[in-house]
Amino acid sequence: MTSQAFYKTLKMARGKERYDMNEAPLVKRVLHLRQVEKLSQRQIAETVGIGRKRVRRILAGPLQAVSIPKASILDEYNNLIAEWYKQYPRLKATQVYERLKEYGYEGGYASVARFTQEDRAPKKSSYHPLTFLPGEEAQVDWFFFNHEKLGQVAGFLYLLSYSRYAWGIFYPKTSFEFFLAGHIECFKHIGGLARRHRYDNLKSVVLKRSPDNIEYNPQFLDFARFYGFSIYVCNPYSGNEKGRVERLIRDIRSFLYSETFVDLNDLNQKFHLYLERRNMAVHRSTKRAPKDLLSEERLLRLPEASYPARRVIQAAVSKTALVEFETNRYSTPSSCAGQAAEVIAYPDRIEICIAGKVVAGHQRSFDKNKMFQNPLHSETLLNQTPQFKMRRILQVMSGMDPAFNYFFDHQDNDDERMIAAYQLFVLLKTHSKGMLVSAVRELNALPCFKIKALMSLLRLPAPQEPKALWPKDAQLLNLTYEERRLDDYDPDSPDMGQS
Repeated sequence: MTSQAFYKTLKMARGKERYDMNEAPLVKRVLHLRQVEKLSQRQIAETVGIGRKRVRRILAGPLQAVSIPKASILDEYNNLIAEWYKQYPRLKATQVYERLKEYGYEGGYASVARFTQEDRAPKKSSYHPLTFLPGEEAQVDWFFFNHEKLGQVAGFLYLLSYSRYAWGIFYPKTSFEFFLAGHIECFKHIGGLARRHRYDNLKSVVLKRSPDNIEYNPQFLDFARFYGFSIYVCNPYSGNEKGRVERLIRDIRSFLYSETFVDLNDLNQKFHLYLERRNMAVHRSTKRAPKDLLSEERLLRLPEASYPARRVIQAAVSKTALVEFETNRYSTPSSCAGQAAEVIAYPDRIEICIAGKVVAGHQRSFDKNKMFQNPLHSETLLNQTPQFKMRRILQVMSGMDPAFNYFFDHQDNDDERMIAAYQLFVLLKTHSKGMLVSAVRELNALPCFKIKALMSLLRLPAPQEPKALWPKDAQLLNLTYEERRLDDYDPDSPDMGQS
C-alpha cells in the first residue's frame, strides 16, 4: 500500500470515529423521546431538527439501547410463584391469580398472565428410550369410549413391555372390582403376569401422593402380594413413562370409531378380534410379531387359587328392608330392617352382609334409580299379616317380570290371579327365577294360562284339590230331620203369641 493510500484510509477511519462520537448524544436523545416521551417519528424529527429518515435509521440501528424494564407489581411475589410452578408445573394463570388474591394481590388478571407466560410455556423435553427384559414389566391403563347406543364404557388394557403383546376388555365402569377383574381376565388369557406393573396415579392404586410419600390402596397391595408383582407408579403428568400402552390406545381409538357395535358383548368380541390381529402383525419397533415374542417372556406363574374381584362398601338397611347401592335399591329379608350392613360388589352381582353373614344376593344392575326385590324376603312380613298376604304376593310377583304380569292378567277372575301368583311364589323356593320366567313365556306364547300346564312344563305334579272330610261313623251321614214350616218363623202367625 502506498503512503498516500495509507493516509487516506486513516483519515476515513478517524472521520468515522468522530462521526460515531458526535452521533451518540443524538441517538440517546432520539431514544429518550421515543421510549419515554412516546413521541412519533415526525414529532422527534421536528423536536431534534433532523429528518425523519435519519430518525428512522437511528431507531432501527445497532446503537439502540435496550429499554430498562419497569418494576412490576408482581415482583414481590416472584419467589412464591416460582415455588408454585415447581410443585405444580401445569398451573393455569387463572389459578395463580386466585391464589395471589389470598396473599393480598390487588392487581389484575392480565398482569398475572403476562408475568407467568414464560412459566406456562411448553417445555421442550428429551426422553431416553426404555428397554425391558422378558417378563420384566407390563403397562396397565384405562381408556374411555363414547358410543351412541352404549354410552360411555371403559376399556382395560394390559401390555407386556418386552413383547408388546396386549390384551384387554371393556366394562361399564372403572370402579375397583372391575380394575381387579380386568387384571385377572388378562392374566388368564396370557397364562401368567409380569414381575412389575406400571400405572398412572389412579385411585385404585394410589390413594394419596405427595412429593415425599405415596399412600397405596391397601386392598390393591393385597392383590399385588397375592399374585407376587411389584408396583411402579409414574410421575404426575409423565405419560411418556408408559408410552407403549399410550401409543396402543391411540391406535385402538382409530379402530373403535371405524366400527359399529350392538351392545357390550359385541364390542368385546370385535375388540378381541382386533387385538388378535394386532398381536400377529409385525411390530414397528421389534420387527417381530408380539405373539411370537410372547413365548420368550419369562412370566410369573398364576397361583392355583384366584383372587376375588370385589369391593366392599359400608351401607345401612332402611326401615323398608332396602339397601341403596349406586342409586339402585336392593331388598333384604324384612327382619334385617334398620341394621348396619356391607355391600360386596362384584362385576356381575352384589351381596349384602350383616355381621359377616350374607343375607341377600342380587344380580347387579347398571340402571339408575331402580328397585330390585326378592319376593322371598317379604315372606316373614306377609305371614304376620295374612289378610294382606295374597294381594301383596300378587303385587310383588307382577312387578318381578312382564311375563308374570301378562300371565296373571289373563286369569278368569281376581281370585285366580292371586292363586296363580301364590303358586309361582311357592315355586321360587325350589326353582330359579330364570326357569320360571322361561316357562311362563312359553305358556303366554301358546296361549295357555293354566297353573297345571306350568306344572307340566316343569315336570311337577299338578296341584290337587283337598280331600273331602268324612266322619268316623258313616251312619251319621244318613241322619234325617223333620223340616219345619215357614209359618213357624212368621211373627204375624197366631201361634207365635201362644206360650
